[in-house]
Amino acid sequence: MDWMKIGSAILMIMFLVMIFPRVKHELKHGKKGTQQEWLGALALLGGVALFVWLLMKSV
Repeated sequence: MDWMKIGSAILMIMFLVMIFPRVKHELKHGKKGTQQEWLGALALLGGVALFVWLLMKSV
């Protein structure tokens, strides 16, 4: 294992340690989505998945 991989692993661990409290706070106090918002997000993700599938089939 070279120093680049070790440094990257250390930075990734530091990032996760720093961001975990913020994520925990947002999950507890964040805005809850309505059913219509969730359906819109799912439709958008489905459209992206369909587009990627069409791109893969065209190759």
